[in-house]
Amino acid sequence: MVCWQVIMKSLFLIAATACCPLTLTASEMTRVDGLQSPVALAGPLVQAAEKSVAPVKAASAVAFSRMSIDQVQARLLQWLAQAKTDEATATKVTALWADKAAVQALPAEDVLDLLMESFAIADESVQALMEACRTSGVHEPMNFEGVRSDSFFREQVQLYHARWFTQHRFFDEAMVLLESLNPETSVDPASLFFYRAVCRLRLLKPAEAGDDLALLLNNTLDVPARFRTVAELMKEESGVTAEGLPQVARLMSDVQRRLDLGKSDTPVQKREDEVIAALDKLLEDMEKEKQQQQQSGQGGGGQQNQPGEQGQAQSTIKGATGDGNADRKDLTENGSWGMLDKQAETQAKELIRQQFPPNFLDAISRYTRKIAEQKK
Repeated sequence: MVCWQVIMKSLFLIAATACCPLTLTASEMTRVDGLQSPVALAGPLVQAAEKSVAPVKAASAVAFSRMSIDQVQARLLQWLAQAKTDEATATKVTALWADKAAVQALPAEDVLDLLMESFAIADESVQALMEACRTSGVHEPMNFEGVRSDSFFREQVQLYHARWFTQHRFFDEAMVLLESLNPETSVDPASLFFYRAVCRLRLLKPAEAGDDLALLLNNTLDVPARFRTVAELMKEESGVTAEGLPQVARLMSDVQRRLDLGKSDTPVQKREDEVIAALDKLLEDMEKEKQQQQQSGQGGGGQQNQPGEQGQAQSTIKGATGDGNADRKDLTENGSWGMLDKQAETQAKELIRQQFPPNFLDAISRYTRKIAEQKK
């Protein structure tokens, strides 16, 4: 019991010196010096920490700013008290934050990393998560039970894990963690908006990504320069039409990403079906447009004194004896490209590789095979 009381006394004094909003009254100092029970000591610490973590906003009520170092330290100490860490662990944690000037100069992303290192000292599961993210990564979210259910602890760990997921293109897994996070209680709201926008854009949700980008660019303070530059590019991409070939390219890119990650489950098959449906619609629209053009041309030809024949005569190549109609060729399933020779076929494939995603030819092949199977 004495050891625990010493730990609580040290944590309380650290909170009083490290966090500006924390002050000790005469009665509180008496209780600390008297080394009362852990419950009596934890009460003032938790209350003072809660007072110091009120969201700090700029003059505009819609601005999001990074959490101050004093607030981060106060919430960390509050969590350590709840976790009932021993004296040696508490000493290691506080040593990470000893150089206040250096900590104050850290960008928000590095503060998040420092906070995670502090959690890792006191919690083996956080340590395992960080080690895995430095190597192969962890695809399963942490079990937030007991002391880990604390909202401050859970949200920062989720943001850290989601950042790794996003950087390694596991966008579905990242969105599960990012969806519910609150920027007002985040150590790094800029990272929250940025990585969530990346995930939503890559998961073909441009409208939702645009909302996150707007909050990042217009309503968030201290946005890193690289975030702002990439966000501007993403904003332009989110405004591109989601129809026709651009949409097909996005769908195929998502399929390629999932296959690269070793996935072949139901979401991948659903995306492949969406690719085929988009190609079907694209071909159908092209056919309708062609028919409308033909009908428009035929309708205009009957209203005047045979202008069609005059136009046809003017468009005929001088000296040619034919009427300009080519023989219709039947499509075969032998893998050849119509009447093209090998050189022309190679050039056509190379053009497709340059202008479309790497798996575009594979999708076309799957599409033609599916059509062939439907005819049988």
